[in-house]
Amino acid sequence: MATERIARVDVLPTSLPVKPQEDASRGLAQQHVFLRLETTGGVVGWGEARALPSWTGESVEAIDAALRNHYLPVLLGINPFARNSALAALDEIITGGVPSARAAVDMALYDLQGQLAGLPVHELLGGKRRDKLQLSQSLRADSPGAMREAARRMHDAHCLKVKLTGDPGLDAERLVAVTEGAPHVEIWLDANQSYTPTRALGLLDRIRSVRRVACLQQPVAGDDWFGLARLRERSPIPIAVDEGCLNATDVLRLAQLGACDLVVLKLCKAGGLLELVRAAETARLCGLDVLGSGLTESGVGLTAALHVYSTLNLRLPPQLNGPQFLHRLCVDGLEWSAGDLRVPSAPGLGVRVDEELIRSLALDL
Repeated sequence: MATERIARVDVLPTSLPVKPQEDASRGLAQQHVFLRLETTGGVVGWGEARALPSWTGESVEAIDAALRNHYLPVLLGINPFARNSALAALDEIITGGVPSARAAVDMALYDLQGQLAGLPVHELLGGKRRDKLQLSQSLRADSPGAMREAARRMHDAHCLKVKLTGDPGLDAERLVAVTEGAPHVEIWLDANQSYTPTRALGLLDRIRSVRRVACLQQPVAGDDWFGLARLRERSPIPIAVDEGCLNATDVLRLAQLGACDLVVLKLCKAGGLLELVRAAETARLCGLDVLGSGLTESGVGLTAALHVYSTLNLRLPPQLNGPQFLHRLCVDGLEWSAGDLRVPSAPGLGVRVDEELIRSLALDL
């Protein structure tokens, strides 16, 4: 095990088909970059980065270039267990600008480590707290009537993450419609930075009597920490931060400012599995709850997040919506039961990656 070295690195940009009936705004496909690491002994580890420039600033071309031109030379020849030194070397080459690409490297390294050690990734992180995770379902913004009907179809969900658009009156109507359609489901509101602080107060006044709303996520711009703090002082609903919180350092600063009650974790912004755990532990020490989310990753990124989230105490079921929006997850071996997703127990990520499918969907950059 100690003599294994990474002998081959493949960077595979792809276009994955989506389900337009779930959300037409996503188009017909979305772009991902898969990273395949193979050791001298033939063991293969996988990572994944979702390309969404509007979120992380990383286009598929940027991720591909970072992995192929800058990270590949560092990864070739290293011991897969030399994670810390490898990532430190990568951070000297590119500082903070490609967190999704960095996270893909970390996924692949942990996948290799687990397979070489004969352990699932969650055990490398201290062990899972539970065998299965419930998942939140995403409900896109639409007319109140359409959202009521969609909520009725999702009434068996454990939690609905409801999208808002920055119109206090219409968003309040949407929320009421959702609670009518799914009267027993917990609600996770996501405003996606669509409000100003004062306008958000109008929304809060309208929905303060609606029960089962667990939190309001990112009502204002991600960089408006002071506006968020002022809004939290007057909010009857717990405030969560997503776009405004990337890592453990941000968690600490937000807590000191009193700007939020919860922080949203994502592998794509944390830049790695251990960094995600550090952010969660910092939140716990600061008295903040944590939520788990993703960026509609396919099976590789979803499974990596599943391993991490199984080790944490999340306030709500995580939103890993690849199964909801993608036609295929590019992996086999994930086990579903009554809407719950079982944490893999096989070594590494514990799933079988459909390499043939990934290569068949490859982009020619």
